[in-house]
Amino acid sequence: MTLQVGSRLGPYEILSRLGSGGMGEVWKARDTRLGREVAIKILPEDLASDGGRLKRFEREARAVSALSHPNIVTVYEIERLGSTPVIVMELVVGETLRDLLEDGALAIRKILQIAPQIADGLARAHSAGIVHRDLKPENVMVTKDGLVKILDFGLAKLAHPEQDSGRAPVRSTISAATTPGIAMGTVSYMSPEQALGHAVDYRSDQFSFGSVLYELAAGRQAFHRGSVPQTLTAIIEEEPEAIGTLAPRTPPPLRWIIERCLAKEPKGRYASTEDLAGDLAKLRDRVSELSSSAGVAIEEPTRRPRWRLVGALAALLAVVGASYWTGRRVQLASASNPRFRQLTFRGAGIGTARFAPDGQTIVFSTQTEGKPPELLAMRLDGPEARPLGLPSAQILSISSAGQMALLLAPPHNLGPRAGHMVFEQVVVRDMAALGGMLATAPVGGGAPREILDDVLFADWDSDGKELAVVHRAGNRNLVEFPIGTPVFDEEQATLNCVRVARRNGELAFKDWDDLFLKPQGRTATAILRHDGAIEIAWSARTNEIWYTVGPGGIDPGETEIRAISPNGRKRLVATLPGDYILYDIADDGRVLLGRLAESSEVLGTFPREPRERDLSYFDQSGVAGLSADGETLLLGEGFTARGQSYIRQANGSAPKSLNQDCDALSSDGKLLLCNAVSSSPIIDSFYLGPTGPGPVHKFEPGHVTAGVVDSNMARLSPDAKRMILCAAEPNRRRRIWVQEIEGKPRAITPEDVRRPVVVGDGSLVCAKANDDAWYLYDVDAKAEPRKVVGIQPGEEPIQSSPEGLLYVRGADELRPGETLMTTRVYRLDPATGRRELWKEIPPKDPRTGGAISTIFFSADGKTCVWTHIRYSTELVLVEGLK
Repeated sequence: MTLQVGSRLGPYEILSRLGSGGMGEVWKARDTRLGREVAIKILPEDLASDGGRLKRFEREARAVSALSHPNIVTVYEIERLGSTPVIVMELVVGETLRDLLEDGALAIRKILQIAPQIADGLARAHSAGIVHRDLKPENVMVTKDGLVKILDFGLAKLAHPEQDSGRAPVRSTISAATTPGIAMGTVSYMSPEQALGHAVDYRSDQFSFGSVLYELAAGRQAFHRGSVPQTLTAIIEEEPEAIGTLAPRTPPPLRWIIERCLAKEPKGRYASTEDLAGDLAKLRDRVSELSSSAGVAIEEPTRRPRWRLVGALAALLAVVGASYWTGRRVQLASASNPRFRQLTFRGAGIGTARFAPDGQTIVFSTQTEGKPPELLAMRLDGPEARPLGLPSAQILSISSAGQMALLLAPPHNLGPRAGHMVFEQVVVRDMAALGGMLATAPVGGGAPREILDDVLFADWDSDGKELAVVHRAGNRNLVEFPIGTPVFDEEQATLNCVRVARRNGELAFKDWDDLFLKPQGRTATAILRHDGAIEIAWSARTNEIWYTVGPGGIDPGETEIRAISPNGRKRLVATLPGDYILYDIADDGRVLLGRLAESSEVLGTFPREPRERDLSYFDQSGVAGLSADGETLLLGEGFTARGQSYIRQANGSAPKSLNQDCDALSSDGKLLLCNAVSSSPIIDSFYLGPTGPGPVHKFEPGHVTAGVVDSNMARLSPDAKRMILCAAEPNRRRRIWVQEIEGKPRAITPEDVRRPVVVGDGSLVCAKANDDAWYLYDVDAKAEPRKVVGIQPGEEPIQSSPEGLLYVRGADELRPGETLMTTRVYRLDPATGRRELWKEIPPKDPRTGGAISTIFFSADGKTCVWTHIRYSTELVLVEGLK
């Protein structure tokens, strides 16, 4: 039967064609009787006359209609419309696992959301004596809310009902119901017994499921070979490459489950699919409940890579994996009995989140890659989050009267590390880019009322009448409480986060990772110094400031929640496996956390190569340098390699470890600029050494390093004979310095100049002055500074060509007609302002949070490499922490 969009089939109006397969065509339709959209499967006319095929079609319908499970597509009706047999089914809107695999392996967190649901659906079918026999990524859908639906039981057969549930055998896959001699099912996901044409039962589905899990974790099929016979032989005789080799971050319990499913002999698999589903549910729940060993001693924070947003779900799962089989739970510093509940499942980047006064509503801002932040609200007694109609807004605080303090249209999401790491990110390229318009609006809805521009953070007082703010005034960051009354103003302060105690109005705020307390009527004093504090929140029950110290500050797989009282008494509240963010604490003591999964990768485009290439190495790859010929890269690595740097050739050869963290690569790709590892902004010295064996030269900036040094702003001149540095002497503001290998540092700019870019042959440096304009400074002071022409607000030079042209990164914005923000780089003549669009880098994955970080070009501009960051955050509600 031929259908067309807009035609009618009985009571169903045909809307669009969804697809087709061996068992028929599928159309999207509208049931005009009930006013709902459905999916209709129709046996094509050329097969409707085939009695055997027709019986199989109707058998599929009866089998599936007998099932009732949230993870199996629901069948509404089985009927004949005229002479056409149809199945009317639930319309599932989402993506197949094949769609999700387009960009490679899935995050472990995502796998553990999906896998238990598939296993639950299979277990339900197996208990009814039904075997799917064609489980593959194309037959599993995931909705936008994370619900899994198994599709197309088109190859299923009813097992003998008189035998034990879940154990009934099915006749050979080679039967008259198929083309003679051809086994049913998709070859790459067949079980060995299917490939041999033997009888199959529920354990065949377990093998196919194991093949799907393998692909989700490893990013490639377990048995696919160059031809069908070779693939069948591999399924029957060969073992797949170890997942631990292809995906070392996969936790051992998940590897063991997959290996058991892929046992060649059915008896080596699970005795029942319920047991398989149970093991996956336990692993998922161990992650949700944070079961792990703990008790790690508090250590001083270590230096973190500058290109990343911090977070490693792999480290979380490695810890959970170790504890999964021992049954040990998260250890706390008090007699807490915490209960953990995950609230969101969308995998986007959540920037900020707050409790509403009713304690049952949570307002949070979320951002997917390439899109502005959006404000949502959710009730704890329901699963759905609703938009508040205030796009490009972030929640900062909610008063006792239900008034929200919002940051309108911030150019960047405050990020998973709103209180700390956002200031380290190359993604957020300048402190000035962080500020936005402070506004207030009722939680229940209403237009926002603008209060103050250039605000970074804000919090209501206990009465909900006054706001404490971190306010950017010129190039200074002030704490004001109330607005207009500065209570903290220090040179070179990098203020990030301010919170007001509900009990007595005391003020807590952070300058870098130092924590300050300002009691009413007294001056602010530091109660924590370099303790690694990240997010902070007041606990009304204990009158303490709770704060987190994340991976990098302690063991790389753990986050500590610590507390400090106004009198300075510190204690450990809990040690959690993985990377967690402290968002808020309700008056009754419930804690709102975010669980962060983050990774970064290095991608590049090369001449005569049609597609971009992945040059990553471990889980936190970032590019820190590129040689002029585009052949040698300097990579930095995160958690897996503990902040080490690597040299990698663009030809794909194995990276070489440098056993240290380096800042810059020389133009010829043979020399490296590195600094002494430190837990503070104070750098003792820099080293210039070869990528291979050879002598090391030491830069000793001397008195400059007694102040503050932006080590990620250290640069080399093209001839590698000079170091350009952004630093500040004690009690002075930052400026640009130049230093020869055998000389002393000398300032080449006034104070309050930052973000240097070496221009041309190295005789000029482009940097940003205190008027927010960019200037060219002569390294040898032979000429007066010249203002760069043509750089627009929000743009930033990132590199220079040998001829002195600037590569300028455009401001992040949505252009008319666009739904996703694309990073654009222009090539600019600094003297005339003439510019041309040089490179466009679109979002890598619009479904998750992420951003483009560092970008490097070869001398001819034809090779480009960049760091792509992806992150996601899920809200977690914790009760019982004390």
